[in-house]
Amino acid sequence: MAGREINIPFGPDRTGGLDLSSMIPEVEPIEPVDELDADLLDVDPVDASSDQSLPSRQADEADDVFADEFGEEQEIADDVEPAEEGESSSAIADVQASLVALKDSIDQGRELKAREKEREEFGQKLETDRAELADREDILANYLVLAGEQDDIIIDATQERDDLKAELSRVTAQQEETSEALQRMCDYHDSQLEPLEAALGRAKAAAEQAKNDERSRKSELNAAETEKRRAEGGEDSAMAAAKLEVVQQAFDEAAARSEAARESLAQVQKQYDDLKEQIAEAEAPLERSIEDLSARADELKEKIASLGETISAARKRRQYCDNVYQYPEETAKLRASVEADEETARRMDEENDELRDRLADSKQRSKIAKFAIVGVIALIIIIFIIVFAVGGK
Repeated sequence: MAGREINIPFGPDRTGGLDLSSMIPEVEPIEPVDELDADLLDVDPVDASSDQSLPSRQADEADDVFADEFGEEQEIADDVEPAEEGESSSAIADVQASLVALKDSIDQGRELKAREKEREEFGQKLETDRAELADREDILANYLVLAGEQDDIIIDATQERDDLKAELSRVTAQQEETSEALQRMCDYHDSQLEPLEAALGRAKAAAEQAKNDERSRKSELNAAETEKRRAEGGEDSAMAAAKLEVVQQAFDEAAARSEAARESLAQVQKQYDDLKEQIAEAEAPLERSIEDLSARADELKEKIASLGETISAARKRRQYCDNVYQYPEETAKLRASVEADEETARRMDEENDELRDRLADSKQRSKIAKFAIVGVIALIIIIFIIVFAVGGK
């Protein structure tokens, strides 16, 4: 960069004539790197939404990189004296080689992740094939025993299912009979309740009518009493008193009829309630029996369905045992496939181990590039600080 004018696009010149070019070390161009993996650099992305200013955040992140990633190497770098001018070309070559190693470590890291994922998927398939091979070999060695076990399961489960089906038929028939008996009882009880329901309706209507009549007579009585008070000491006083007496008698008779209607209603209501209670007590045993039978029927249906699944699974297992026994060559093919896959798995593990070693070596050789990148970041921060400091003045 020696002799090159620095043009920083921050608007008008706010450096106050300060020569910034003298602050920038002379470095020869280095080869560009296609991609930089943030995970390998261990530098967190800058959060633009943070309240901290950009230069301050970058300075803190640079400090974290040196403190966490490089450790003792940073202390060693601080103790190194500045290189002489004759050693600059060697240092630049080291930086370029380190950048190449950094790119290699990024590529190798990605390749290792892809290979590890492939190895994991391959291992899962291999375990499945191993389990199937072990099962097939067990069937070939113990075919008669295993086939007999499945036959016993099918026979026992079928017999139990048939017994449960027969019981379910009995329970269902009993439930239907009980339901019919309950319905007949309900019909008979309804016939007993009908007269009382009719009497209760008449008693309620009579009580309501008597109550309305009592209210009407009470209004007339109030009006007669008011008229008598107004007529006291006058010519109509005697007539008002006689009218009040007649109205009072009519009110007393209406009140008596209302009371009698209420008592009659209460008596009919009690008879009706007592009969309803007796009916409920009579119907309760049948209702509980129906509920119990329904619950037992549901339980039997669940057991029958479960036994059906057991029988189906045993039949499939029996057929599988027959197939393995009749075609042993399929087991031999699977055994050869598993052995080949095991060898492939061992080779994949060896290749992945070699790649891990190369990755570790590349990371070691890329430390200079990391220092160089952090140095560039620090240099940019210094330029920002100087520009803003001078511009603020």
